[in-house]
Amino acid sequence: MICIFVDEVTPKAGGDFFALSNRNFAEKVNSLKLEPSLKNVVIIDDEGGDDTLDAPIHPVDNKPVRNNVSKAKSKAIDKMKSRMLLEDDSSPLDVVDVSKLYTEKSDEDKTLIAEAIRASVMFQNITDAQREMIFGVMEPFKVKKGDWVIRQGTVGDRFYIVDSGSFEVRIVPEGQEDKRKDGGNVVHVYHGSRTSHAHPSFGELALMYSAPRAASIIAQTNGQLWALHGSAFRKVLAEQTERKELCKVLRKVDAFKPTTKDDIKDLATHMEEGTYNRGDTIIQKGQVGDTFFIICQGGHCEQKKSSGETVSLKSDQWFGEEVLVNGAAVYTSTIVATSTTTCWKLDKSHLPKLRRRSSGNVA
Repeated sequence: MICIFVDEVTPKAGGDFFALSNRNFAEKVNSLKLEPSLKNVVIIDDEGGDDTLDAPIHPVDNKPVRNNVSKAKSKAIDKMKSRMLLEDDSSPLDVVDVSKLYTEKSDEDKTLIAEAIRASVMFQNITDAQREMIFGVMEPFKVKKGDWVIRQGTVGDRFYIVDSGSFEVRIVPEGQEDKRKDGGNVVHVYHGSRTSHAHPSFGELALMYSAPRAASIIAQTNGQLWALHGSAFRKVLAEQTERKELCKVLRKVDAFKPTTKDDIKDLATHMEEGTYNRGDTIIQKGQVGDTFFIICQGGHCEQKKSSGETVSLKSDQWFGEEVLVNGAAVYTSTIVATSTTTCWKLDKSHLPKLRRRSSGNVA
């Protein structure tokens, strides 16, 4: 049985109303007094309802479980994601340093995560490159029996996948207090296991906006979760557009001309951002280096060549290419930021991983 908790979302003026899957999982279950057992809670379609909205949770009866997401709902979610990227969100979620979340994943880990997100409408229509970035920023969390993963009523910031262990879903009915301090009635238990390939997930809506959790999640056993921060997800969606532009620039770089289109995409995926203040020396002539740089939108730098000539560099221009070719190890010019500048950076260590069409001149 699949059980999805539905959030109650207050619509913005002039905006569409969505009460969709789970924002960090638990956001406000419709005002139902749920039974202690969750075995009979299913998701159904409202007869004659608008399928761009989530169906409410209903206890029991012989109502059909919703197995698929309609095209209308899928389109609505895509619009919501697009609007999310355009809106100015000053939430603390957006100040997370995504690069610090990145960890290497095994092929087994990636397969687990891919299977878990496949059924989620939030991850429909993502590209292979976006999927790889999502793998990278998924955080592993070990939990102990009795740990509270989510507390009802608090604002959450993560989407979770159960790797292993059992987790209770508890709800304090609307208008009541948690007098027992145990999170309320148990309405469901999530079981995760690599042996049985069971990896349920919760907290989808946290990937798009902040709202109070609708339920508490408490570990019944020791276990492990994978967590995706809402800020990381939003940045992955936004970065993909930036990386498409990055690919166009990379194709102009002589060192990468022998590479295939897929190789260029791979390079763009591995590039990271670095920000420099005005007056910072990014690279120094004669310095041993292994990093290639592309200046991001709005950035400005000054290049001091061996001849003594000074050249201004701006967005979509690059430097440090010399350490990528013919085994060179030192920079041949000095680059100084003339304003606060962000650059895409590529470490030379990623080059041997490329599936090049020819040996070329890439070191």
